[in-house]
Amino acid sequence: MQSKRYEAQSANEAIKKIKADLGSDAIVLSSKKLNGKFEVVAARDDNYKILKKSEIRKGENDGLDELSIIRSDVNGLKSLIMDFKKERGVHAELAEVKETMSILFDVLGVQRNGRVSSLMSKVYYHLISVGISKERACSLIQEVTNHGSTPEPENYYHALVAVEDMIKRSISSSYRTAGKKRITAFVGPAGEGKTTTLAKLAARSLFEERLNVGIITMDTYRIGAAEQLKTYADIMDIPMEIASEKKEFKRALNSFSSKDVILVDTPGKSRDDENYLFKLKECLDTDILLETNLVLSMTSSRESMMDAATRFGIIDYSSILFTKLDDSRKFGSIYNVMDHTGKPVSYIADGQNVPRDLKKMDPAKLARLIVGQKSGGNGGSGRSVERNEDKCDALAN
Repeated sequence: MQSKRYEAQSANEAIKKIKADLGSDAIVLSSKKLNGKFEVVAARDDNYKILKKSEIRKGENDGLDELSIIRSDVNGLKSLIMDFKKERGVHAELAEVKETMSILFDVLGVQRNGRVSSLMSKVYYHLISVGISKERACSLIQEVTNHGSTPEPENYYHALVAVEDMIKRSISSSYRTAGKKRITAFVGPAGEGKTTTLAKLAARSLFEERLNVGIITMDTYRIGAAEQLKTYADIMDIPMEIASEKKEFKRALNSFSSKDVILVDTPGKSRDDENYLFKLKECLDTDILLETNLVLSMTSSRESMMDAATRFGIIDYSSILFTKLDDSRKFGSIYNVMDHTGKPVSYIADGQNVPRDLKKMDPAKLARLIVGQKSGGNGGSGRSVERNEDKCDALAN
């Protein structure tokens, strides 16, 4: 048996050195950590073999010797693994401490006359509780404290109002003054509510705004998707075209040239499918200007929404439409996504009723919703519409 001593910066590096030098049959005799380095003694016995269970049960001396070697090997590996875990644990603990210190200095350390503001700390934790990220909550607290109308709000209510006003001002720049486009496409991951939302907007345009509407669906992937939209279209007596390719899409647009509004439904596939995103971008890239809404569900995690907003950026969507607000109680992620993308929110959908549960949004309503108070505005016109709306409600239910 030949044995050698190794020094390495980490347990993983030591194992690599042993395998490279002595081969995969090497065994660890001992290991320890000195002065921040790992010292390992390993050996390889060319005559070494693993005993069968029947040979171990015989109790022969040779078998007992080899069994002790196996135990030593296992114990050595356990020691290396524990040292490796400790090393990783230290880095994780340092990262956690760093994050905690950052929060303490950046947020809880907002001071006035040399003392920590417990009021603003309370507001910070409220923003976190409604779903706003720590980074953005910290930024809002600092802006309110440093650039508010007063050095510090007088009470908790005034502080929330100040934050709401700050959010309203920060998202106002994303709202463009350009008029609404005649063609609107809905894109986004699967299951976000694109088809139902399109039906709501079609009903509103038809019954409330008295516009001539046409519908195009590009969703030929999902089973029953075209049939579902066709059912809505038939109830509202709206013509619908199916277009799975760019050539068919252009033809459908030309056939609806006399329509006041054209609404386009697109396939809902995984946001990780880059080929699909490139193909969708190519299909929507026409000579005719259109507005593209990224549809995101509030039932998705903050990370999923941020990832979808980034990946679908290749399509250069015009605005964002949030759905399923009735299934959520925290709306801070709306601000996270808006702050990340710089895009406005066109509508929010908070129910299945067509077309009632679709509300047009502006910066003031959104700020109130994000901070934690649902908008009390009508969103829609609130007027009753003709009997076809009741048919749509019945279908949705």
